[in-house]
Amino acid sequence: MAQLAKKQGDDKIARPLNVLVPLIQADLKHGSAAAEEAGLPYYRAAGEKMLEAKPQIPHGNFRNWIERNFPIRYKHARRYMQLAEETTEKSLARDFSSLGDFLRQSGNEPSYNRPVSWQKPVKQIVSRVDTETLNLKKEELKRADERDAQRKLALQLIDIGYKVLARELQARLERMEQQRFLKAEQFEKARALAECLDLDVA
Repeated sequence: MAQLAKKQGDDKIARPLNVLVPLIQADLKHGSAAAEEAGLPYYRAAGEKMLEAKPQIPHGNFRNWIERNFPIRYKHARRYMQLAEETTEKSLARDFSSLGDFLRQSGNEPSYNRPVSWQKPVKQIVSRVDTETLNLKKEELKRADERDAQRKLALQLIDIGYKVLARELQARLERMEQQRFLKAEQFEKARALAECLDLDVA
């Protein structure tokens, strides 16, 4: 939830942090895209909003808040806030005659494309998790394909086995039928022979 805005010293109501963060980010983006001298108003505007946000952040957490939400170092944020605290254009012209002078005083120019310190490890973890998940999915698909192939092979073997078994049974039945026919034929011959010999065959 967004924190409630606190009153500043001069009876202004401060905007909540969730409103200030995108505004400061936009000012910083515009400042880096503008020409050297034209960038100063954007950095001053970002500094003003940072000064507005600072009383809302718990003591000792402002630096972390800056580094977590913006692609700049804390020392640049301090310079932007100093720039915002200046009261007259004359003092600005005297202290910072150009954006280049301003940035040279703050050390080196901020790198807006520099990833925040936590982004690289998070990207590595996400990449590793994505790779592991993909590998697990591939293994599951491979196992499912293997199970399907085994199931089809088993059905084919069962089908072949039934056909072979059916042929063997058919052959046995035919043999048994022939044997029965032969036995019946032999019995008839024996009976006929016995009748010829006048034997009593029951």
